[in-house]
Amino acid sequence: MRMRPHLLITVAFCALTLASCSRKDEARKDDAPPVAAAPLEFAQTTPDAEVKLTFPEAIKAFPDLHNRLYAEGQSELKAFGDQAAKDRKELSAAGSEPPPYFRSITWTLPAQSEHLASLYAEQSEFTGGAHPNANYQSVLWDKTAKQAIDARLLFAPNADLAAADAFLCRQIEAERSRRNQTPTTQTATGFTCPKLIDSHLALVASTSSGKIGAIEALFAPYEVGPYAEGAYQIRVPQAVLRGLISPAYAADFSGEPVPAPVATQ
Repeated sequence: MRMRPHLLITVAFCALTLASCSRKDEARKDDAPPVAAAPLEFAQTTPDAEVKLTFPEAIKAFPDLHNRLYAEGQSELKAFGDQAAKDRKELSAAGSEPPPYFRSITWTLPAQSEHLASLYAEQSEFTGGAHPNANYQSVLWDKTAKQAIDARLLFAPNADLAAADAFLCRQIEAERSRRNQTPTTQTATGFTCPKLIDSHLALVASTSSGKIGAIEALFAPYEVGPYAEGAYQIRVPQAVLRGLISPAYAADFSGEPVPAPVATQ
C-alpha cells in the first residue's frame, strides 16, 4: 500500500523537528555552565562550638567528589554545632560550666595513579572529657568511572589476604615497640590484629612516576592500641600485595613507596 504524499511530507517534517529538538537539547547541555566548585574550607565559631573543614588544592581536579564531600562535611559540622548549643545549655542549667565543643575534618590527597585517586580525612572531636577523640575516613575514587569505590574492589575476587594481614600486624608491633622503646606484641596489649580489608585504606605514591607503591592502613587511637599510643598509619608495600590486586587496577601498582614522613612520636 502506497503512503499518500501529504502523509510522507508530515512524517518527514516530524522527523526533522525531532532531530532539530535533539540537537538543541544537546547544544543546551554543551552550553550549560560548569558546576560551581566548592570552597576549600568551611569554618564556623560560636560560643558553643568551633568547627572546621579543609581540603587540599589537588581535590579541585575532582569537582563531583569535592562538592559531595564539602556538602556532607558542612552538614555534619553544622549539626554538630547545633547539638553543642543544646548540650551546653542543658549542662549550664544543671550548674555545670562545660567548655566549648570542637570538631575538625582535614582531608588529604596522598596519591593518585592513572585510574585511582585516594583521599582520607583526619577527624578530631572534643565534647568534654579527658581528651579529644579522633577517627579516620577514607575514599577511593575511580577516575574513569568518576565514582567512589568500595576498598574491597581494589583486590581480586577471593584474594587470600592472610599473608598481608600478618604483615600488617607485624608492622603494628614493630611501630609500637619503637614508640615504647621495648618489644611489645599485639597480644600483650589486649588488642587483636586487624584485617587489612576492614581498615581505612589510603594509597601511597610510588618511586615510579604515576604509580602506587603501597596501601596504607589508617588506625585511630583505641583501634589497635591504647589511646596514649596515638594513631597508627601502617604501610603494606605493593610487592607484598602482588597478585592480590584486582586486574582492573593491577597496572597502577609498581615500584617502591615514597619515603614516609619522619615520625616524631
